[in-house]
Amino acid sequence: MKENEILSEIHRVGEEIARECGYDVKEIFRRMRAQTEQLKAQGWQVVSPAPREKETSYALREEPPQKT
Repeated sequence: MKENEILSEIHRVGEEIARECGYDVKEIFRRMRAQTEQLKAQGWQVVSPAPREKETSYALREEPPQKT
């Protein structure tokens, strides 16, 4: 399979950021929020994704065949 250069770059940058934050999820999100606030202060418009409709999941439950 041919390597996707864009995905490789995304994974590389994500790994770099995680390493810089000590693989601490709370620190990664704290950093992300701080960068978002910086962008807002620079005049960037930051929007949230549209709310998704409630998804309904279904599960099929079957009883195993009875031995006769």
